[in-house]
Amino acid sequence: MTALLDGFSVLADHWSPVAVILVCALASQYLIALALRTGFGDALTSAEYFSLGVAGWIAPVLILSLFWNVGGFIGLTLIGLFVVALIPLLFRFRPLPKPAPGSTSLILSLFLFLFVLLRLAYVSRALLPLYFDSATHYSVVKNILAHGGSWIFDWLSANYYHTGYHFLTALFASVSRAEVATVMLVFGQIFLALIPLSVFFPVRHETESNRAGVFAIVLSAFGWYMPAHAVNWGKYPALTSLGPILFVLGLAYLFARHKNMISSRRRWVLYGSLGMGVFTAVLTHSRSLVVLAIVLLAWVIATRLEKFSRTWMSFAFIVIVAATLLEFFFIERQEVLALVFDPYLHKGIPITTLVLLLTIFAWMVYPRSTFVSVLAATLLLGSLFVPVTRIPGYRDLTLLDRPFVEMVLFLPLSLLGGLGLAGLERKLQGRFAWGKYVGLLAVGGVAIHAFFTYNLYPSDCCAIAGKDDVVAMAWVEEQLPVQARIGIASTALKVMPFESSEGEVGADAGVWITPLTNRVTVLLPNDLDFDQRPALERLCELEIGYLFVGEIGQPFDVNKLISHPEWYRPLLSMPKTGVYEVIGCD
Repeated sequence: MTALLDGFSVLADHWSPVAVILVCALASQYLIALALRTGFGDALTSAEYFSLGVAGWIAPVLILSLFWNVGGFIGLTLIGLFVVALIPLLFRFRPLPKPAPGSTSLILSLFLFLFVLLRLAYVSRALLPLYFDSATHYSVVKNILAHGGSWIFDWLSANYYHTGYHFLTALFASVSRAEVATVMLVFGQIFLALIPLSVFFPVRHETESNRAGVFAIVLSAFGWYMPAHAVNWGKYPALTSLGPILFVLGLAYLFARHKNMISSRRRWVLYGSLGMGVFTAVLTHSRSLVVLAIVLLAWVIATRLEKFSRTWMSFAFIVIVAATLLEFFFIERQEVLALVFDPYLHKGIPITTLVLLLTIFAWMVYPRSTFVSVLAATLLLGSLFVPVTRIPGYRDLTLLDRPFVEMVLFLPLSLLGGLGLAGLERKLQGRFAWGKYVGLLAVGGVAIHAFFTYNLYPSDCCAIAGKDDVVAMAWVEEQLPVQARIGIASTALKVMPFESSEGEVGADAGVWITPLTNRVTVLLPNDLDFDQRPALERLCELEIGYLFVGEIGQPFDVNKLISHPEWYRPLLSMPKTGVYEVIGCD
């Protein structure tokens, strides 16, 4: 109840960005559903069209955001052409089937409303988006808003590889007139509310069970603390790519299953939708291409094996399960990589155990889809060990990094859970009177588990900015000279299975100083011995005139600063935050 009240409070305070994002999402979803209806007709139910449209809603809005952010006459012209191009298409589209009262489509709509309110509760306790990545995303969005089309051309030759999220956020911030930080928080939570609805389609279409599809929704929404926890890491682009990934995979699945029913005249609409989906997935996060390739490979292998015999497929399935177990034990011995299983063990172990048990029934009734899901999960884990070299500006890369794999593993698990429930229902059909209630029991079990264990609010693990920090940064903007160079705390980032770290990243709220105040900041190790002369000489050499000590996170040791008043003079002293001037260089 508290979460719902907090959600309503955020809705009242930030109705503008919420309304803009939801209107864009639902209008785009409807447009995509209409386009798909042209090709697949009655092969999909209204709920399936709704689910697949939700998966792909970002694609048209992303194209609109690119035109919008160009700005000026060119931008308006491109938007006009985009709208004009849609008009004749709308007259060709077949209307969507109307959902009957009490239908699954209405249930999905209620889920959407409930999920949005619950997710918005997160915003009520977040001063700024969490973790150091969020500050980077904030800066990129601000640059787009400030420079428009010229920044887009700069991006084309830049080293930044997942800017689709930033174009979208810039569009929402521009239209809603809300603060960028607020839009980031709201967009992230609304996207988390939409993603589970996208999982309904593949399960429902494969099993023809609405209950299995709903169970997959509940699993992906609240079964584990991933993918929602990724917002605490500032992984907004990675989260945004999940929708396009599901959209592309859903379209590819439909093509494979219904290719004979699509007329040659209508295929261009569907091919265009598929191409737009791939473009959107790659632009939001380049590593989504790896995920798409992994699932495609798993599908091809499963299809080839199915043509031989069930025996061959069963043997291959056993080999894959054995390989997955070997990966599990090997990864568990790697300190950095072992965290990939954390969401699905510990608090998540009851739900993971349930899914593993249901996988048995999934394999009995839906062997190919089960094979694809398990093999995809195995390959996702294996991608942690495949090195990638010769990418300018990057070193020590693997196909996928640990946070990305940790975030995306919920997808194959949710699909297996839905397939398994449908398989169990099929096995119980006509044997036990209570068999028709097994779906309700499964959904209720996940809901009860989530009620006692799920955290809808920001995690303390990743918060690096407190109330004092926000006040201190406002003081910095007003009191320190524009040309000031400020030293901020940093720590080593290590998410790859290599001996060396991936570099230094901001360790406290100091990472927000440049985005919010336009002052230059310099990363310094958070454990730097400021009470030793070599540290002072380093500050002087780097021409650092000020030091920022944050409230939370991993800030500098303030005791080392106050031990040398002849080197460091306090300019702002708050209970948990401080700004010091370096005076020992004179």
